[in-house]
Amino acid sequence: MSTLSNRNIKLVDGSPEYVVVEEIGDIQTDGAFEQLLSDLETYTTTKQTQSVSIVLNEQEATKSKFPQKLKTSGFQLVDSQYFYKRNLADLPPHDGNVQFDLKPLKQTSPDLFKRVWQEASADSLNASFVSVDREFEGMKKELGPGYANSCLTVFVNDDPVGVTMPQIEPGTTDEGRLFYFGIIPKYRGQGWGRALHLQSLHYLRKMGAIYYIGGTGEHNKPMQHIFEANGCCILEKKYTYKLKQDMKK
Repeated sequence: MSTLSNRNIKLVDGSPEYVVVEEIGDIQTDGAFEQLLSDLETYTTTKQTQSVSIVLNEQEATKSKFPQKLKTSGFQLVDSQYFYKRNLADLPPHDGNVQFDLKPLKQTSPDLFKRVWQEASADSLNASFVSVDREFEGMKKELGPGYANSCLTVFVNDDPVGVTMPQIEPGTTDEGRLFYFGIIPKYRGQGWGRALHLQSLHYLRKMGAIYYIGGTGEHNKPMQHIFEANGCCILEKKYTYKLKQDMKK
């Protein structure tokens, strides 16, 4: 196996569906970055990974030669994202206008969950979204046996209206994330996205999260407004580069 796993990086491994280097750690020199790319190629080739991405923060993307080296290695910039943070200790009450019933897989089924997820991802502004089947399989490998507790179908009056996927970030004990959340198009436009996001934050707090980190594309203004409406503060901007060979998969 390559030395990739021994590096001080943050690796999100949903092989063979996807691998994402979310943080390159203390890598600062061109030589060290080139070695990371070499190790990543060996690692993902061995695992026959279908989608390979690297995320750089703003300084790495604008004040280094890393982007050029990524281009030379076959990567392409596909998205720039804003990341937000919120302390979960002082959440406001649930939205009184709508109360969602969040049901885990054991109360529904994988087929229903994926169908609703597919509908909720329609017209998605998330440039890095691949496909529901691939994301689902990768998420199962990334989160391990407890994945089913993070796959919640959202109901209103017994009708499925969306999905939310709260999780404790792997490798941490108190960082809350939402792998994905969304509302089916026909139920949009009435403030349910903001309400579901807030209820999902409450769910994360019950799971043991102390704070929440969320990200969205630079051009996804609706999601940025939801973050801001629910008290999230912008943390940093990041750039996602994806290996060109899997751009059409």
